[in-house]
Amino acid sequence: MELFEEKKTTVRRRLRTRLQDAFDVNYAVAQVRVDSMEAFEAELLTPFLQSSGIFYRGERICSSSRRLLPTFLRKEALTGEELYTHLDARALFDFYTGNKAFTDVYTTLYGTPDPERQYKMLAFAQHYLDVSPFIDFSASLYVALSFAMKGRTEFSDDIVIYTAFDIGDDDTTADENEVNAWLSAYNVGIVRAESREEFLKLLGTRRKTESEIVNPILSAQRTLESLLNGVSPTAKLVNIPTNDLMKYQQGVFLLLNDFCLMDTAYFTKAVRQSFVIKKYVIDKAICPQLQKLLHDKAPQYRYACLLDIAEAVKG
Repeated sequence: MELFEEKKTTVRRRLRTRLQDAFDVNYAVAQVRVDSMEAFEAELLTPFLQSSGIFYRGERICSSSRRLLPTFLRKEALTGEELYTHLDARALFDFYTGNKAFTDVYTTLYGTPDPERQYKMLAFAQHYLDVSPFIDFSASLYVALSFAMKGRTEFSDDIVIYTAFDIGDDDTTADENEVNAWLSAYNVGIVRAESREEFLKLLGTRRKTESEIVNPILSAQRTLESLLNGVSPTAKLVNIPTNDLMKYQQGVFLLLNDFCLMDTAYFTKAVRQSFVIKKYVIDKAICPQLQKLLHDKAPQYRYACLLDIAEAVKG
Protein backbone atom coordinates (compact mmCIF):
# COMPACT_ATOMS: atom_id res chain seq x y z
CA MET A 1 0.00 0.00 0.00
CA GLU A 2 2.83 2.39 0.88
CA LEU A 3 4.54 1.61 -2.43
CA PHE A 4 1.29 2.34 -4.29
CA GLU A 5 0.88 5.71 -2.51
CA GLU A 6 4.51 6.57 -3.20
CA LYS A 7 4.09 5.83 -6.91
CA LYS A 8 0.87 7.85 -7.03
CA THR A 9 2.63 10.84 -5.41
CA THR A 10 5.50 10.57 -7.91
CA VAL A 11 3.09 10.50 -10.86
CA ARG A 12 1.20 13.52 -9.50
CA ARG A 13 4.46 15.43 -9.03
CA ARG A 14 5.56 14.67 -12.60
CA LEU A 15 2.17 15.66 -13.98
CA ARG A 16 2.19 18.90 -12.00
CA THR A 17 5.70 19.69 -13.28
CA ARG A 18 4.68 19.02 -16.89
CA LEU A 19 1.56 21.18 -16.57
CA GLN A 20 3.54 23.98 -14.95
CA ASP A 21 6.03 23.80 -17.80
CA ALA A 22 3.32 23.79 -20.48
CA PHE A 23 1.18 26.57 -19.03
CA ASP A 24 3.85 28.91 -17.67
CA VAL A 25 2.92 32.52 -18.49
CA ASN A 26 5.65 34.48 -16.74
CA TYR A 27 8.84 32.39 -17.07
CA ALA A 28 8.18 31.27 -13.50
CA VAL A 29 9.42 27.73 -14.18
CA ALA A 30 12.95 29.12 -14.50
CA GLN A 31 12.69 31.71 -11.70
CA VAL A 32 15.76 32.00 -9.46
CA ARG A 33 15.86 33.85 -6.16
CA VAL A 34 19.02 35.91 -5.48
CA ASP A 35 19.28 37.07 -1.88
CA SER A 36 23.01 37.61 -1.34
CA MET A 37 26.00 39.12 -3.14
CA GLU A 38 27.56 35.66 -3.27
CA ALA A 39 24.51 34.33 -5.10
CA PHE A 40 24.52 37.34 -7.46
CA GLU A 41 28.16 36.75 -8.34
CA ALA A 42 27.64 33.01 -8.89
CA GLU A 43 24.40 33.26 -10.87
CA LEU A 44 24.93 36.45 -12.88
CA LEU A 45 28.23 38.30 -12.55
CA THR A 46 30.65 35.41 -13.16
CA PRO A 47 28.86 34.10 -16.32
CA PHE A 48 28.75 37.69 -17.64
CA LEU A 49 32.47 38.27 -17.05
CA GLN A 50 33.19 34.99 -18.82
CA SER A 51 31.53 36.40 -21.98
CA SER A 52 29.14 33.48 -22.26
CA GLY A 53 26.81 34.91 -24.95
CA ILE A 54 24.00 35.74 -22.50
CA PHE A 55 21.75 38.78 -22.97
CA TYR A 56 20.17 40.70 -20.09
CA ARG A 57 17.12 42.81 -19.29
CA GLY A 58 16.41 44.73 -16.07
CA GLU A 59 13.00 45.39 -14.50
CA ARG A 60 12.66 47.84 -11.60
CA ILE A 61 10.02 45.79 -9.76
CA CYS A 62 9.03 42.14 -9.39
CA SER A 63 5.32 41.78 -10.09
CA SER A 64 3.22 39.07 -11.74
CA SER A 65 1.46 41.83 -13.67
CA ARG A 66 4.72 42.92 -15.35
CA ARG A 67 5.08 40.46 -18.22
CA LEU A 68 7.98 40.16 -20.62
CA LEU A 69 5.97 41.98 -23.26
CA PRO A 70 6.72 44.68 -25.90
CA THR A 71 5.31 48.15 -25.32
CA PHE A 72 3.29 48.02 -28.55
CA LEU A 73 1.34 44.97 -27.39
CA ARG A 74 0.89 46.38 -23.87
CA LYS A 75 -0.65 49.48 -25.41
CA GLU A 76 -2.90 47.48 -27.74
CA ALA A 77 -3.93 44.98 -25.06
CA LEU A 78 -4.75 47.57 -22.40
CA THR A 79 -6.36 50.31 -24.47
CA GLY A 80 -8.29 48.36 -27.11
CA GLU A 81 -12.04 47.80 -26.71
CA GLU A 82 -12.70 44.99 -29.19
CA LEU A 83 -13.02 41.44 -27.89
CA TYR A 84 -10.45 40.33 -30.44
CA THR A 85 -7.83 42.32 -32.36
CA HIS A 86 -5.60 40.94 -35.10
CA LEU A 87 -2.29 42.71 -35.75
CA ASP A 88 -0.26 42.17 -38.90
CA ALA A 89 2.50 44.01 -40.78
CA ARG A 90 0.01 46.49 -42.23
CA ALA A 91 -1.35 47.30 -38.78
CA LEU A 92 2.21 47.95 -37.56
CA PHE A 93 2.97 50.22 -40.52
CA ASP A 94 -0.30 52.16 -40.24
CA PHE A 95 0.17 52.68 -36.50
CA TYR A 96 3.52 54.44 -36.91
CA THR A 97 2.89 56.29 -40.17
CA GLY A 98 -0.36 57.56 -38.66
CA ASN A 99 1.77 59.66 -36.29
CA LYS A 100 2.71 62.67 -38.45
CA ALA A 101 5.38 64.07 -36.14
CA PHE A 102 7.08 60.68 -35.90
CA THR A 103 6.88 60.12 -39.68
CA ASP A 104 8.26 63.58 -40.47
CA VAL A 105 11.32 63.09 -38.24
CA TYR A 106 11.93 59.54 -39.46
CA THR A 107 11.64 60.64 -43.12
CA THR A 108 14.15 63.43 -42.54
CA LEU A 109 16.66 60.96 -41.10
CA TYR A 110 16.09 57.81 -43.16
CA GLY A 111 13.72 58.58 -46.05
CA THR A 112 10.15 57.49 -46.72
CA PRO A 113 8.95 54.56 -44.56
CA ASP A 114 8.75 51.28 -46.50
CA PRO A 115 6.08 48.72 -45.49
CA GLU A 116 8.31 45.90 -46.80
CA ARG A 117 11.36 47.02 -44.77
CA GLN A 118 10.11 48.08 -41.38
CA TYR A 119 13.00 47.13 -39.08
CA LYS A 120 14.80 50.47 -39.15
CA MET A 121 11.56 52.37 -38.53
CA LEU A 122 10.54 50.12 -35.62
CA ALA A 123 14.01 50.28 -34.05
CA PHE A 124 13.80 54.08 -34.31
CA ALA A 125 10.36 53.95 -32.65
CA GLN A 126 11.69 51.80 -29.81
CA HIS A 127 14.26 54.41 -28.85
CA TYR A 128 12.45 57.66 -29.59
CA LEU A 129 8.74 56.87 -29.33
CA ASP A 130 9.02 54.19 -26.63
CA VAL A 131 6.41 52.02 -28.40
CA SER A 132 7.43 49.09 -30.59
CA PRO A 133 6.96 45.31 -31.03
CA PHE A 134 10.48 44.77 -29.64
CA ILE A 135 11.63 43.98 -26.09
CA ASP A 136 14.97 45.53 -25.09
CA PHE A 137 17.83 43.29 -23.98
CA SER A 138 21.53 44.09 -23.65
CA ALA A 139 24.79 42.18 -23.96
CA SER A 140 25.83 43.98 -20.74
CA LEU A 141 24.69 42.91 -17.30
CA TYR A 142 25.70 46.38 -16.08
CA VAL A 143 23.25 48.07 -18.45
CA ALA A 144 20.39 45.79 -17.37
CA LEU A 145 21.26 46.31 -13.70
CA SER A 146 21.31 50.08 -14.15
CA PHE A 147 17.88 50.07 -15.83
CA ALA A 148 16.53 47.91 -13.00
CA MET A 149 17.86 50.14 -10.21
CA LYS A 150 17.31 53.47 -11.99
CA GLY A 151 19.79 55.35 -9.84
CA ARG A 152 17.91 54.77 -6.60
CA THR A 153 19.63 54.57 -3.21
CA GLU A 154 16.63 53.10 -1.36
CA PHE A 155 14.62 50.10 -2.53
CA SER A 156 11.12 49.17 -1.41
CA ASP A 157 10.75 46.32 -3.93
CA ASP A 158 12.85 43.48 -5.28
CA ILE A 159 14.21 43.98 -8.79
CA VAL A 160 14.33 41.52 -11.70
CA ILE A 161 16.99 40.58 -14.22
CA TYR A 162 15.95 38.42 -17.18
CA THR A 163 18.61 36.49 -19.08
CA ALA A 164 18.30 34.99 -22.55
CA PHE A 165 20.65 32.50 -24.19
CA ASP A 166 20.10 31.12 -27.70
CA ILE A 167 20.23 27.33 -27.29
CA GLY A 168 21.21 26.56 -30.88
CA ASP A 169 22.55 29.99 -31.88
CA ASP A 170 20.17 29.95 -34.86
CA ASP A 171 17.47 32.23 -33.46
CA THR A 172 19.80 35.22 -33.04
CA THR A 173 20.19 37.20 -36.25
CA ALA A 174 22.19 40.14 -37.55
CA ASP A 175 20.57 39.88 -40.99
CA GLU A 176 18.24 42.83 -41.60
CA ASN A 177 16.60 41.08 -44.56
CA GLU A 178 15.66 38.16 -42.29
CA VAL A 179 14.18 40.51 -39.69
CA ASN A 180 12.21 42.41 -42.33
CA ALA A 181 10.83 39.10 -43.62
CA TRP A 182 9.75 38.24 -40.08
CA LEU A 183 8.08 41.61 -39.65
CA SER A 184 6.32 41.22 -43.02
CA ALA A 185 4.81 38.02 -41.60
CA TYR A 186 3.86 39.63 -38.27
CA ASN A 187 0.84 37.78 -36.90
CA VAL A 188 -0.43 38.50 -33.38
CA GLY A 189 -3.94 38.29 -31.98
CA ILE A 190 -5.15 39.87 -28.75
CA VAL A 191 -7.99 38.17 -26.90
CA ARG A 192 -9.36 40.33 -24.10
CA ALA A 193 -10.84 39.01 -20.85
CA GLU A 194 -14.48 39.11 -21.92
CA SER A 195 -13.86 36.86 -24.91
CA ARG A 196 -11.80 34.12 -23.26
CA GLU A 197 -14.85 31.89 -23.00
CA GLU A 198 -15.63 32.39 -26.69
CA PHE A 199 -12.00 31.65 -27.59
CA LEU A 200 -12.05 28.39 -25.62
CA LYS A 201 -15.37 27.46 -27.24
CA LEU A 202 -13.69 27.81 -30.64
CA LEU A 203 -11.05 25.33 -29.52
CA GLY A 204 -13.83 23.03 -28.36
CA THR A 205 -15.35 23.06 -31.86
CA ARG A 206 -11.99 22.25 -33.47
CA ARG A 207 -12.45 19.63 -36.20
CA LYS A 208 -11.54 16.24 -34.68
CA THR A 209 -10.00 13.21 -36.41
CA GLU A 210 -11.69 9.81 -36.32
CA SER A 211 -9.17 8.55 -33.75
CA GLU A 212 -10.00 11.54 -31.50
CA ILE A 213 -13.74 10.90 -31.74
CA VAL A 214 -13.33 7.43 -30.23
CA ASN A 215 -10.58 8.51 -27.80
CA PRO A 216 -11.62 11.41 -25.51
CA ILE A 217 -8.17 11.52 -23.86
CA LEU A 218 -6.46 11.95 -27.24
CA SER A 219 -9.02 14.60 -28.17
CA ALA A 220 -8.31 16.55 -24.96
CA GLN A 221 -4.55 16.26 -25.56
CA ARG A 222 -4.83 17.58 -29.12
CA THR A 223 -7.08 20.42 -27.96
CA LEU A 224 -4.47 21.43 -25.37
CA GLU A 225 -1.76 21.25 -28.04
CA SER A 226 -3.89 23.49 -30.25
CA LEU A 227 -4.27 25.97 -27.40
CA LEU A 228 -0.53 25.97 -26.68
CA ASN A 229 0.37 26.41 -30.35
CA GLY A 230 -2.10 29.25 -30.70
CA VAL A 231 -0.92 31.36 -27.78
CA SER A 232 2.79 30.52 -27.48
CA PRO A 233 5.02 32.79 -29.58
CA THR A 234 8.07 32.01 -31.63
CA ALA A 235 11.01 34.32 -30.95
CA LYS A 236 14.18 35.83 -32.40
CA LEU A 237 16.93 37.98 -30.91
CA VAL A 238 17.79 40.81 -33.30
CA ASN A 239 21.38 42.03 -33.00
CA ILE A 240 21.37 44.95 -35.46
CA PRO A 241 22.25 48.27 -33.78
CA THR A 242 20.85 51.24 -35.69
CA ASN A 243 22.19 54.22 -33.75
CA ASP A 244 24.91 55.30 -31.30
CA LEU A 245 22.62 54.90 -28.29
CA MET A 246 21.83 51.27 -29.13
CA LYS A 247 25.54 50.55 -29.67
CA TYR A 248 26.43 52.26 -26.39
CA GLN A 249 23.83 50.23 -24.46
CA GLN A 250 24.99 47.07 -26.31
CA GLY A 251 21.34 46.59 -27.13
CA VAL A 252 19.53 43.77 -28.89
CA PHE A 253 15.82 43.19 -29.40
CA LEU A 254 13.65 40.19 -28.60
CA LEU A 255 10.89 39.86 -31.19
CA LEU A 256 7.85 37.66 -30.48
CA ASN A 257 5.61 36.50 -33.33
CA ASP A 258 2.85 34.08 -34.35
CA PHE A 259 0.79 33.92 -31.17
CA CYS A 260 -2.35 35.04 -29.41
CA LEU A 261 -2.08 37.30 -26.37
CA MET A 262 -4.63 36.56 -23.64
CA ASP A 263 -5.02 40.00 -22.05
CA THR A 264 -1.32 40.56 -21.26
CA ALA A 265 -0.30 36.90 -20.92
CA TYR A 266 1.02 34.22 -23.25
CA PHE A 267 2.39 30.72 -22.78
CA THR A 268 6.19 30.76 -22.74
CA LYS A 269 6.87 27.17 -23.81
CA ALA A 270 7.76 27.81 -27.48
CA VAL A 271 10.10 30.68 -26.58
CA ARG A 272 11.85 28.47 -24.02
CA GLN A 273 12.38 25.81 -26.67
CA SER A 274 14.57 28.29 -28.58
CA PHE A 275 16.09 30.24 -25.70
CA VAL A 276 17.09 29.54 -22.13
CA ILE A 277 15.25 32.41 -20.45
CA LYS A 278 15.65 32.81 -16.71
CA LYS A 279 14.01 35.30 -14.39
CA TYR A 280 16.23 36.32 -11.47
CA VAL A 281 14.39 37.98 -8.59
CA ILE A 282 16.99 40.01 -6.69
CA ASP A 283 16.33 40.83 -3.05
CA LYS A 284 15.94 44.55 -2.41
CA ALA A 285 18.27 44.22 0.61
CA ILE A 286 21.35 43.76 -1.59
CA CYS A 287 20.43 46.46 -4.15
CA PRO A 288 22.49 49.21 -2.42
CA GLN A 289 25.53 46.91 -2.71
CA LEU A 290 24.73 46.33 -6.37
CA GLN A 291 24.44 50.09 -6.90
CA LYS A 292 27.94 50.47 -5.45
CA LEU A 293 29.22 47.62 -7.63
CA LEU A 294 27.85 49.38 -10.69
CA HIS A 295 29.46 52.71 -9.78
CA ASP A 296 32.80 51.02 -9.08
CA LYS A 297 32.95 48.68 -12.08
CA ALA A 298 30.96 50.50 -14.78
CA PRO A 299 30.42 54.18 -13.87
CA GLN A 300 29.73 54.95 -17.53
CA TYR A 301 26.51 52.98 -17.15
CA ARG A 302 25.14 54.79 -14.12
CA TYR A 303 21.49 55.60 -14.76
CA ALA A 304 22.09 59.28 -15.59
CA CYS A 305 24.22 58.15 -18.56
CA LEU A 306 22.04 55.44 -20.06
CA LEU A 307 20.08 57.78 -22.32
CA ASP A 308 22.69 60.57 -22.43
CA ILE A 309 26.02 59.58 -23.91
CA ALA A 310 27.34 63.13 -23.37
CA GLU A 311 26.92 62.63 -19.60
CA ALA A 312 28.97 59.42 -19.77
CA VAL A 313 31.70 61.14 -21.77
CA LYS A 314 32.05 63.84 -19.08
CA GLY A 315 32.83 61.11 -16.53
